[in-house]
Amino acid sequence: MAAVDMLRSADEEVIYTCIYQWVQREAPTSVLERFRALFTELKCGNPSVVATLEQLILRPEASQRFRFILNRSCYILINHWQNQSQHRWAIRQLVDILATPTPLRGGDRGKTVGTLRRLFQAFQGTDLYLRLCQTIALLEATDEPAENQPLACLLRRYPYLYEAQLAGAEDRQQFQEQLDIVHKLQTQVQQQFEHQLGRYVTYEYRRALGATKNLEPVKNPTMLTNQELFVAFKLFGTKVDNGLTYQERAEQFLRENPEGQNYRRYKYNLAAYLIAAIPPSKDRDIFERKLYQFMDELFPQFDTQGVNDFLITRTCSRLLNFLVIENNKDANHKNFIDLICQLGPTKMVGLLLKIVLICKKVKGYLERLICLLFNRYADQAQGQVRWLIKVLENLKLAFSLHFGIVDLRFIRQLFA
Repeated sequence: MAAVDMLRSADEEVIYTCIYQWVQREAPTSVLERFRALFTELKCGNPSVVATLEQLILRPEASQRFRFILNRSCYILINHWQNQSQHRWAIRQLVDILATPTPLRGGDRGKTVGTLRRLFQAFQGTDLYLRLCQTIALLEATDEPAENQPLACLLRRYPYLYEAQLAGAEDRQQFQEQLDIVHKLQTQVQQQFEHQLGRYVTYEYRRALGATKNLEPVKNPTMLTNQELFVAFKLFGTKVDNGLTYQERAEQFLRENPEGQNYRRYKYNLAAYLIAAIPPSKDRDIFERKLYQFMDELFPQFDTQGVNDFLITRTCSRLLNFLVIENNKDANHKNFIDLICQLGPTKMVGLLLKIVLICKKVKGYLERLICLLFNRYADQAQGQVRWLIKVLENLKLAFSLHFGIVDLRFIRQLFA
């Protein structure tokens, strides 16, 4: 079986190598025509490539494999053209080719060409095609807020959602070109936001000192009000948790709760760690009771055992489910809504941040949960989901301060 897989991979690489050569040597117009001819006519001027594709589409597994071949071939082109501003127009034309019906007809190799066209058209009904269209929409999108526009239009603002939204969970080697595009755009947008954030905070600090006479005003790069933004800065970056920052408190928790500790005690210490930064109130009492009940019922079979890395990761993942989405299939998020109403979006994000800071392995899982919420409300007007936008903006800020590309430590000092 392994030999068959290697042969299959080698055959597919013939197709990919040919497309790499096209896009590196020829103008986009010529490449687009070659792409269309190869995948709808079984023609490209290279007999060995045509023969290889013909063999691939006649194999029993072609109905499953062809979609991946076509998907990767598209991303080879997109990745190349995206890096050259004068050629980005070709990306939209590539999608037009994918979306154009390819009528079945006879002629030489009619049966094979017919099979190819059926496979080509079937690609439009796959998740791969949907994600490809979403990726291109993201590349073309602006991120300007508009009350009457759907939440989906704001995806570009949240680079921490890109991979969960666009890259899929399948074999990452099959999606390397797609991941390259996502990661490049993610880095670009995140870095731009952090630079804007640094400039804005510096400007506001100087304005407070009356030293902005010759400075051009800098716009708030978030969708939070100035007051909401500065409250978030203080919560995520200064000493608010028993005289410690969130980062310092997380480090203290890890020192005091090492691997090997009794799991039941670990769970209760974790609950106390999460509750500590929430000011006393009736809402805090309600949350505290729910949280301890959840901890009581979480993996009771391990209560007398020592914790290890695997159990810590599972515990933090389940805790994120409890706080954000209890059931991934139907995106049940009643607790999430209740907690936002009780604590507000900033403190809610603070809870999520505290979990990620003690178990960085669950950051990607949190991003996937938030992505599910984003998609749940994607068609709703921005004005109707301000509460979710505030969560998204707070999370972007929290991630920038703690996991960002640009050094924003000076911001913490300004708010200390």
